[in-house]
Amino acid sequence: MLPLVQTHPRVVPINFDAFGPSTGHGARPESERRAIASPYYRSSQPYNGSATSSSQASRDYDYHLRRKTPRGTIDAGYDGSPTQLSPGPPPLKQVILPTPSGIYPYLPPNNLPFQPKSRLLEHDQRSLGQAPLTTPWTFSNERPNFVLSSGSSMPLQPGLPWQPNGYPMFNQIPDVYQPLMRAAEYNVRAFCPPPGPMPDTATFDQFGWQFGASPRGYGHLDMSRQFDQMSLPPGLSGSFLYHGSDAQLPYRPTTDLNLNFNIPQPPQPMLQESYLGQSAIVENPPTSEQYAVRSSFTEKAYSQAQEHYVELLAYLQTAKRFDQMSGGSSSSSRFKILVFPRPPKARKEHLGTMRDVYRSVERPVSSKLVPNSHPRALTSNIEDTLNNNTRPQVVQDAHVEGRRSSRTASQFHASPAAYTGSSSLGTLGPVAMAKALPILNAKTSLDILKNLCEQSNWKWIDGILLGGCLLYGLSRFEDAVEWFSRVLALDSSHVEAITNIAATLYCLNRQEEAEQHWLNAIKLCPSHLEATEQLVGLLYKKRSREAIDIICFVQQALKLPKGNSTRSTYPPLGVRSVSSDEHSHSQQSTATQYGFQPETTPLIGGHTMGGSEFGSSGYALPNSENGRILALVHAKGTILYGLKDIEKASEAFEEAVLISVGERIRSVQELVNRIHAVLSPAGSFPAGNDQRPVSRRPLLLPPEKARQTAHLVFAAGGGGSELPGLAFVPEGAARRVAVQTTSNALLSLAKIFQDAMSGGSIVPSLLRQPSGIGDILALYYLSLSLQESPSTANNIGILLAGVQQQMAPNNTSTPTTATSRPNLPGVVPGSGLALALAYYNYGLRLDPRHVHLHTNLGSLLKDVGQLDLAIQMYERAVSCDRTFDIALTNLANAVKDKGRIKDAIAYYRRAVEANPDFAEAVCGLLTALNSVCDWRGRGGALLELGKYDRWHVDDKGTLVDVQTAMHGSGLTQRVIDIISHQLGDASHWGRNILQQPTIHALAQQLGDFCRTPGFSLELALSAWAGEPWEGSRLVRLVERAARVILWNWYHDKYVAKREVTPSRYLRPQLPSSLTIPSAPTVLPFHTFTYPLSAKDIRSISQRNAMRISCTTLRAPWLPATVYPPPPPPNPHLNVGYVSSDFNNHPLAHLMQSVFGFHNPRRARAFCYATTPSDRSIHRQQIEREAPVFRDVSSWPADKLIEQITRDEIHILVNLNGYTRGARNEIFAARPAPIQMSFMGFAGTLGAEWCDYILADTTAIPPSTLRPWRVNTSIDDVFHDQTEGDELQWMYSENIIFCRDTFFCCDHAQSCDTDERGMTWENEEKRRWKMRKELFPTIADDVIILANFNQLYKIDPTTFRSWLRILARTPKAVLWLLRFPELGEQNLRQTAESWAGAEVASRLIFTDVAPKNQHITRARVCDMFLDTAECNAHTTAADVLWSSTPLLTLPRYSYKMCSRMAASILRGALPKTAEGRQAALELIADSETEYEDSATELAGGLTYEITEEGYGRGKGRLAELRKLLWDSKWKCGLFNTRRWVNDLEMAYEEAWRRWVAGKSGDIYL
Repeated sequence: MLPLVQTHPRVVPINFDAFGPSTGHGARPESERRAIASPYYRSSQPYNGSATSSSQASRDYDYHLRRKTPRGTIDAGYDGSPTQLSPGPPPLKQVILPTPSGIYPYLPPNNLPFQPKSRLLEHDQRSLGQAPLTTPWTFSNERPNFVLSSGSSMPLQPGLPWQPNGYPMFNQIPDVYQPLMRAAEYNVRAFCPPPGPMPDTATFDQFGWQFGASPRGYGHLDMSRQFDQMSLPPGLSGSFLYHGSDAQLPYRPTTDLNLNFNIPQPPQPMLQESYLGQSAIVENPPTSEQYAVRSSFTEKAYSQAQEHYVELLAYLQTAKRFDQMSGGSSSSSRFKILVFPRPPKARKEHLGTMRDVYRSVERPVSSKLVPNSHPRALTSNIEDTLNNNTRPQVVQDAHVEGRRSSRTASQFHASPAAYTGSSSLGTLGPVAMAKALPILNAKTSLDILKNLCEQSNWKWIDGILLGGCLLYGLSRFEDAVEWFSRVLALDSSHVEAITNIAATLYCLNRQEEAEQHWLNAIKLCPSHLEATEQLVGLLYKKRSREAIDIICFVQQALKLPKGNSTRSTYPPLGVRSVSSDEHSHSQQSTATQYGFQPETTPLIGGHTMGGSEFGSSGYALPNSENGRILALVHAKGTILYGLKDIEKASEAFEEAVLISVGERIRSVQELVNRIHAVLSPAGSFPAGNDQRPVSRRPLLLPPEKARQTAHLVFAAGGGGSELPGLAFVPEGAARRVAVQTTSNALLSLAKIFQDAMSGGSIVPSLLRQPSGIGDILALYYLSLSLQESPSTANNIGILLAGVQQQMAPNNTSTPTTATSRPNLPGVVPGSGLALALAYYNYGLRLDPRHVHLHTNLGSLLKDVGQLDLAIQMYERAVSCDRTFDIALTNLANAVKDKGRIKDAIAYYRRAVEANPDFAEAVCGLLTALNSVCDWRGRGGALLELGKYDRWHVDDKGTLVDVQTAMHGSGLTQRVIDIISHQLGDASHWGRNILQQPTIHALAQQLGDFCRTPGFSLELALSAWAGEPWEGSRLVRLVERAARVILWNWYHDKYVAKREVTPSRYLRPQLPSSLTIPSAPTVLPFHTFTYPLSAKDIRSISQRNAMRISCTTLRAPWLPATVYPPPPPPNPHLNVGYVSSDFNNHPLAHLMQSVFGFHNPRRARAFCYATTPSDRSIHRQQIEREAPVFRDVSSWPADKLIEQITRDEIHILVNLNGYTRGARNEIFAARPAPIQMSFMGFAGTLGAEWCDYILADTTAIPPSTLRPWRVNTSIDDVFHDQTEGDELQWMYSENIIFCRDTFFCCDHAQSCDTDERGMTWENEEKRRWKMRKELFPTIADDVIILANFNQLYKIDPTTFRSWLRILARTPKAVLWLLRFPELGEQNLRQTAESWAGAEVASRLIFTDVAPKNQHITRARVCDMFLDTAECNAHTTAADVLWSSTPLLTLPRYSYKMCSRMAASILRGALPKTAEGRQAALELIADSETEYEDSATELAGGLTYEITEEGYGRGKGRLAELRKLLWDSKWKCGLFNTRRWVNDLEMAYEEAWRRWVAGKSGDIYL
């Protein structure tokens, strides 16, 4: 007896009511879909159909595979089908839950622009192990891509049509519109990774027998067999089930189904028609035939009873499944039945007993049977059916009268007809008939079996056992216990009966007794897997450790010695779960606890050990049972995964895979190598099972090729099966389930490796070389070829989206194949992005409502600039799941990029409402609210006792002084708590990674490169082992070593003039078990406007840098050696500038002349543009003037790095930092001796791959530098104390301190030609004229204060200061931009609330102007009030170019972004005493000084109207304006040639120090 699975414990059947009144599972109409996707949707209760219901328990964090931008976009959602996830949030962006397909039939929408085709034939061929009817690389002309077709809104049909033919409950054969039902069909469903059983939803029946799962099961019955119309009652063939009014039918057959369930029929002389039909008169056979008739009748009766039992189980299972999907009550008795006894197979020796019984029966007399009668219409409740509607009238009732010896054989033979119901079958409706037949047949067979058993004096064991099974299926549990007990009375060691009694006792709520019986069965015969499967199914939910112990015991008991196993070799890394030392203690404790004695030779069920059909799994089981032991091993891995024991879970998953793939493959590493060897282009992979680490590119296969992986990898063997280890598993359902379990095991391994690659997980030791994208893809491809799954397609798409290379020429398909996709700008045909698009569309063809596929497709489209299409995909995802937090957050990010900030906030709120702990949603909401100055509930942070971010805002919008409250509050504090939580594990990441072999290997490789005499690298590394920050220090050591090795290569070749060989300069490798660290949700760019401590800001940058470093160092394209050094400058340095902003972007505005201004004898500029040209004048000027300009926008990282090394770059400059479009992996690979960062990012990169930052002492005070300033040698890493929580320093990079401002501004070159000739008088006239044009109603004496920053830079403390300045300066107005527009209303309301209506009325808002007008009209304002949290940067230079005084407050000493304006201002002022005095007046030290200076300067300004009609300013503010005007053409800020000259001095000094092996900060 085996449990029969109902649904996976984590599968939540779709609640159709959640989608509206229709019971179909189609999408809603477009109008309704849009309504659901509306940002203002509010649900009155949690959405029941969601996979991520807000009612879930506490959630875990998962930060895997996010592609981050300064705006915090979460670029994809996790994969998953309609599944109830384990406690924890849905995994973020690119990672992944392979989940089973749904348990309901699917019909695609009737208006999709493609013609679907059946996959049934192809799947059947694969599931049966037959070679496809095509060549290995056959491409089908599939339907065109519908996801991106215009006008495709994808509404689904309102309902499913009812179709004729057969029982509805048996209709699970898909038609041309219906995907195959996968493992949910009838039998064992493997746990879907990541598992983690839900305590409130897990079912008992996780493992169990499937029809045809075992050779000992009756007839290997596969439910794909079809009913013959002859077996149906007369008149019910064809369309008898077409009955649309009855919504209780479990399944709806399809038109092309020919149900043909062949029930064995008695000989014609005995019954003229099937006993399911009308009554029949049986002629008396000759006396000489009686004994033969009696023996034949017993066999037929037994066979039909088995058929009827199977029918009953199929009906019960399907009815329960339908009831779950339709939200029906589960209180009926049928739902007590969680497992089902397996019917015994008849044995000839038992039938001999019945022959003896027949010989004692009197000669029969002629008799006639009473006509058939039939019950009334049935309800769907089985108890009603059994108790009220199917009371049979029998010729002789076995419970009332004893079986008379005078009963004839004819009566016995005709008993099926005699025991039918009380009313005519012809009076039943077709729906009721469909429900009645399985129950009627079961009751009829039960009565026959009882009669026969009584005649055998209850000696017929098989008949008693089968009768007990029927009683069990009819919910007569007490009677079933009695029958099964009769078997034990005859044979106390009958393990099937013991197991059946256990299941029956469980249904009687006698769980302790049931467990004891199961344990007894396991102890008696470990090879009787039904008992193990049922007990594990009971225990795994709440007693998972015990479930693991039981599986381990069975494995230990059945494990074959190596010499006796038919496997030729054993996997060195797998199959350790039973025999390894780590499990021995738990197994022994389990044996003691349950009374097991593992040393006792177990009963193996009579199998002979040895032979080609036994033991190939490594266990003492016939090969036909491989699928079942495979399922148990996989279940063990799943439970271990849920317990976070990743290493042992990986071993179990590996063992499961190895059972299936056969004895020739000994480990997952060998399997991965074999896949690469078979599918890689010729010559690109080492032959054989070479285990040496190789640098291999990921296999880029389109879906149609990936689906052939199993056939190609195992083409040489398998005995008709694509998986050789499953060749002896019976064809049909049993093999399909085993194949699906194997597919899920592969998915689990791929998910574990992917988690390790993306960060935050323990990396298993199964792969001896780093598990890069190529290895993970290989596992996914094999899994997909075994079982088509939209979730697998999603996972593959996620990985491929991050691969920039293109398919090899021999892997590309012809334009006529299915890989032809619509061309999208930014998607290069054959690239990883193009294939990711193909997989997303392929997955959506399998499941058009797959919410994660829609989300990830939207992220891909967003990445390539198709924002409108991305929003459509996100909206579709939200329409599929209205509370899917990831899709809501991505949609919010996308619409925010479109300027729909109000909608974005609403979507963020919905995401936070769905999942209050979803970090991306919480942080996105805070950022969005701050961007429009909606500060209600913002709260604030407590920093340095309230020195920073002093004024908080509560939920009512009221100001709160933190120096009084002395605690953080509101949404800001929630974000700070998220950051603290995410950074909390930073010191523990990589702990215990330094084992002695690793330490010894590193010491041997790097010891000669250490500079300090007597320094022992091995001892120093040993001191790190087991200590906090072990992983971070190790990565920095590897990166520093690469720098040192590069320097040694240069010194050996160009200074010492030695003969060099590249093999001497090998790049040190990270341990393969070191994971990639997770990065915080708050990005470095976000720290500009978040009130955070120096430690938090530094740690956020360091974690992002560490993630980039680990990802790059694991890249398959990274060579084994460091990149070769360039030759010495001759005569100039080659300087490379890498940027995504060589377009119409502020960086290009500021630096467009720099690259052509370089002195050709000192430096030669190489510009690497990582974005395509926008044809702007700025791009054209840079392309024209730069000595070398390369458009590398479509180049993968390795190609760009190779070009940099060919260009012999000495110094590589990062002009992005942590901003959108950055290619920091280029720098992490260290292609140049010196690498710098400036202008793109105002802060630390926290990276070993950034050597210098260009700054000045105003922007970066020396007090904020890390104390240890030397970054040259390997030895320095052990002394610099870069890692740590206590110190409040900010910068680990060396700083190049410029003698003037570090900021470059090219306005002097880009301004109008007549600007240089403008006089001060003309400037005053021009300024007054523009003032009147912009503000014609403002009085002449009004003072215009202004700020032109985006509103996100305004914080409550700064806005409070502005209002106080206005209140103290009655004639002043404050001019702000609608940047964005929604902020105006919020600021006006806040101003009125905090300062009153009069002050609020003096706020003036205008629209954002084009760049030229923006710079020009800046001269209209009298004074620019800067923002203190994050200063004006480019805007500050624009304002000062117009000679407008700028008042700034460098609030933080450690935040460069809050000190930029002060640096820019100093650069605009003359280097005189007057200029220094002006700096003292315009650079405040505190909020109070800021307010006082603004009030004094604004209050002292007056205007005198001249005779010519323009206003001439008087007062200190006017003097400051004149000072800036006079300095405009002489100051350092606008002198680009001066800036370039200083930069070249810095380059030369940095190069001189590098050659000399020196380091430290550079002061120009």
